[in-house]
Formats: sequence, structure tokens, C-alpha cells
Amino acid sequence: MIVCCAFAQNLYIGSFYVTTTDEEKLYGDGNDKWATRRNTICDMFNFEQPDVLGLQSVTEAQISNMIQRMTSYKAVGNILYNKVLELESNGQVSDMPEGSTCSWAKLKKDGKAFYVFNISFSSESGVANASATKIFASVGEINTENAPFFVLGFLGVNDRNTTYNRMSSRYIDCYKKAPVVSAEYGTVNKFNLEANHSADRFDFVFTTRNVTINAYGQLQYGYFTHEADGSYKRRLPSTHFPVMVKVTLP
Repeated sequence: MIVCCAFAQNLYIGSFYVTTTDEEKLYGDGNDKWATRRNTICDMFNFEQPDVLGLQSVTEAQISNMIQRMTSYKAVGNILYNKVLELESNGQVSDMPEGSTCSWAKLKKDGKAFYVFNISFSSESGVANASATKIFASVGEINTENAPFFVLGFLGVNDRNTTYNRMSSRYIDCYKKAPVVSAEYGTVNKFNLEANHSADRFDFVFTTRNVTINAYGQLQYGYFTHEADGSYKRRLPSTHFPVMVKVTLP
């Protein structure tokens, strides 16, 4: 007898810190180049087929490369969404504290509308905290119909910081509420397979209380490069692991 388990789900959504071509030079051994890792990134998401993916630390050129290979997707700013979804509106949160950004989109799947707020906060604790305050106000101003929504992305600080405590007191951290969690490490790896990875999380998916969270996962795909000495080296697609959630909308 074959036993099959399935999660009720009508939305698969995630956050991915891509790492810009300038930032990648600060980490690894110099060979973790975008031109080398981009196909692995695209094929990872072509296989996973998320409905929505918020991107951080990404350039317009990188997004253009991604949607060329990820042919099922469209981009609105730094938010990718599957073409089966309907885009109703989108924009940027203005007057974010310097060093922080937030883009947003209102999307509809199977007749159900929801918002995505894609954040990238400054790593300076005080600025991150001020950015959270701005998000709290902006979500209410934009989401006037009180639809389900997600605040996802790079928080700038870890889950032991005041900013995280404020965010998690207002919104639901999917990692904490998911009945099934696949996440062995923190969300930052710096291209280093051998590092003693901490458990600190910097990348998050928050949502509202009326959304049913079914599962949370951290994608740990890798790829190999053929080195100059003839050996093969396993590499990671970015300095951060993607974080993904499966949910059911109300």
C-alpha cells in the first residue's frame, strides 16, 4: 500500500536574497559569479514553481536574466509572480528610512486577492526599527479592504533583535507557526558551505492571523563548478537561503 501525504495549499510564496553582482565580490572565493549561479537559481524556482517570490539585493539586469529563463513568471519591480495570477495593482512605499525599501503588489489567485509587501531593511538596528514602524502604517494605508497579506524579505537584523520582536508581535512569523518546518540553519550562508552556520534568521515571511500556514521550508540547492586544477567544487546559489511557505488563504 502506498501512503501519500499532501498539504492543503493554494499559495506557495517565498523570499530570496539574490546577492547583487557588486555584493558577491565581498564573499566566497571570487568564483561565485552571477553568470555562473544564475541558471541554478532559475532552475531551482522553475522546479519549485512558487506563486510569488519577493527578491532582495537584486539588480534590474539580474531580474531580466531571471524572467528570461523563468518563462512562467512576470516581474513587477522586484516581485516575481506566476503568470496564472492576476496583478491588480502595485507600487513602492515612499519615504522609507534611508537604507530600507519596500515594494508591494496586490495579486489574485483563484478569485482570492492578497497583498505582498517585499521589504529590505537597513542592517543598522535603529533604522530597521524605524522601517518597521513605517511598514505598520503603510500596510494599513495600502490594504484598505483588509485583505490577507504577507510581509516578506530581509529584515536587516536577526530574530533576537527588537525589530523582529515588534514585527512578530504585529504579524505571524510563518517559521514559528508552521506545523512542518524544514530549516536546519539560519538564513545566511555567505557562499560558505563549510561555515559553522548560526541559527540566526534574517529572512522572513510574515502573514496575518486568518491565513492558514501549512509548511515552511528553507531551500538548500547547490551546484558544482569545474575548477582550474581539474576538481569540482560545490557552491551555493546565493549568500542567503531562500525561505518558502505553503499557505491556504481564507
